[in-house]
Amino acid sequence: MPGFEEEAMERARQLSHSRRTPHQEPPKEPPKPPPPKPPVPAPAPLPPKPAPNLIDTLLRDKEASLILMLLTLLMDEPTDPSLLFALMYLLM
Repeated sequence: MPGFEEEAMERARQLSHSRRTPHQEPPKEPPKPPPPKPPVPAPAPLPPKPAPNLIDTLLRDKEASLILMLLTLLMDEPTDPSLLFALMYLLM
């Protein structure tokens, strides 16, 4: 068995020798930078919203417009002022 032991020792020496000497690798090329991205176009500005007119404002909320019509009709009639105040309170 001395041949087996000698062969094992020789392989161990070769492994330790190969670990000590640095492995020569070919020089690596520096990584290429990615191609530049095309510029993203800015979104087109939205057109300005038109100012809401009075009729659109009144008709947007149906309950409020109904109360406003009641108020305008009852203002000219001889009614209890507390009814008018109650309707105005509902509008708030």
